[in-house]
Amino acid sequence: SLSNIITSGTGQVRNVFKRASTARSSMQSLRKSSSMGMSRSDLRSLALSSMIENDIKMRESALHTLDERDEEEDDEFHDDMTTPLIKSDFLSTESMKITSSFDASARTMLEKTFATDQTTRHGKLNKHTKKPVKQSTGMTLTSEPSDVTDDFQDESLRQGDTSKSQMALVIEGAALGHLLGDDVLEEMIFAVASSCDSVIACRVSPKQKALLVRLVRNYVNPTPVTLAIGDGANDVGMIQEAHIGVGISGLEGQQAVNSSDFAIAQFRFLRDLLLIHGRWNFIRMSKVVLYSFYKNAVATTLLYVFQPFCAFSGTILIDQMLAAGYNFFLFFPIVLLGIFDRDLDKDYVRRNPEVYSSSRRNEHMTGRLASRWLFAFIFHTLTIFFLNYAPLSAAGTQTSAFDGLMSGANKNRPGDGEGGGYYVFGTLICNSLILTMTYKVIYETKSIIIGYPPACTCKKDVGEGFINRLAYTWVGVTYGSVAPYIIFVFVYQLFGRLFGPKIKVFFGYVNVADHALGKMSITWMLFLMVPIAGTLIEVAVKVFGNLFFPTQGQIHSEIASNEIARAKKLAKEATVEET
Repeated sequence: SLSNIITSGTGQVRNVFKRASTARSSMQSLRKSSSMGMSRSDLRSLALSSMIENDIKMRESALHTLDERDEEEDDEFHDDMTTPLIKSDFLSTESMKITSSFDASARTMLEKTFATDQTTRHGKLNKHTKKPVKQSTGMTLTSEPSDVTDDFQDESLRQGDTSKSQMALVIEGAALGHLLGDDVLEEMIFAVASSCDSVIACRVSPKQKALLVRLVRNYVNPTPVTLAIGDGANDVGMIQEAHIGVGISGLEGQQAVNSSDFAIAQFRFLRDLLLIHGRWNFIRMSKVVLYSFYKNAVATTLLYVFQPFCAFSGTILIDQMLAAGYNFFLFFPIVLLGIFDRDLDKDYVRRNPEVYSSSRRNEHMTGRLASRWLFAFIFHTLTIFFLNYAPLSAAGTQTSAFDGLMSGANKNRPGDGEGGGYYVFGTLICNSLILTMTYKVIYETKSIIIGYPPACTCKKDVGEGFINRLAYTWVGVTYGSVAPYIIFVFVYQLFGRLFGPKIKVFFGYVNVADHALGKMSITWMLFLMVPIAGTLIEVAVKVFGNLFFPTQGQIHSEIASNEIARAKKLAKEATVEET
């Protein structure tokens, strides 16, 4: 029993268990005298170091009592008191201050400021490795990123060799009952657990399971995203305590499933849930969130840019009905991206699980990546406004043609061919804005779904059905965004003609679509050229980044693309040989 283990049947507590009180006093004194702003990890490391050093004296004094004990007790006591506690087993690598094998000065200025990949930005590529480490590990002098950037590989590289001792902690619920609930003891047990490769807690109560999850959430800095998985009612507390709860529907009922965020049928499905669907959804959600802020920021900032040209009167640049339908016009492209976008196939992710490291490091929602979206937002705002304002100002909207577009001019509608009005200018700005936003979605899409045209066919044996043959990317951009916008502009104008005198909100847009889109060739030139010019710089930045500072995801995407192309080539050659 636990009492016999602690007292060895003599009624006296073993000296080995007095180490906790030594560490407690050390940590409390350090907390009181910590005027240097020491972190929790530093306090924990110093306390454990003090515990080990003080234990040497305790061990020497305790060894004198060995002659007075029975032989069996001597063996047990001798094992406890002579088993050394190695300091490096308790302290994390950060506290041990292991000298890094990477040369930080080898990073270039662009790597520090431009690169979004943490491996490149922190100087952990092969080309940043110090020469002695390269010589000792046999690394080649290359500037290419390493294929695997997992933290465990970096840790092994810091040690200077590829071998890494593995440790595990096995603890019972009875022991946890004496440790959990005390801040000092919790910090100590977490220091030991964090230095191990795995921790096994057996015979623990449901409450202790939840407390173990809370232990990780409280003492890991920065706070990690925790996941708990269980299949029974005794796992409900743990599942609810973790950030993400996964329930397994099995023989023990549905309590865990009902309390979880995600439900799976078997434990082996957890791999696909995390590595494949979880990674895909995190990348998609990151793009959807960044794009949502970006497109609304561009539309709002255009109003401020317009104010110096309207004497700061607060005049709205885009008609209120067009502004109200702005998010609706851009709804389908980004929603389809959030549903279907994927950068790597399932099979490739299963064969290369290290691609998950980018999601674990939160590289898809970093401040550096958000700054790129901020740059795109500022550049697109200025480009959309001034590239439209320059040709449309003064007499740029007055046409001198009496045929072509003006051949259908109606004498009863004065103003045909004169597109310099306030509503016309706002409509042309909105044209460029809608098309630029759709271009942005296409550039951010990793997998453009072109489908199998024609989607609707009466042929037999075509394989996929209509739903799977549809070109969702192009359908979302054309039929879901651009086409509804153009149709809405003309329908809005029609409502102005029919109900304008009665409903004044429609009256100002009478014949605006005819003037802007039906009688001016410059309208369509701006409709095509301004969005292209606005995205040109962004495309150049993306190409530059992918060529010289690629992320690990980009590298794996290129490898996967080459594998697919090679497989298609081999299949084609095999078909030719058979024929």
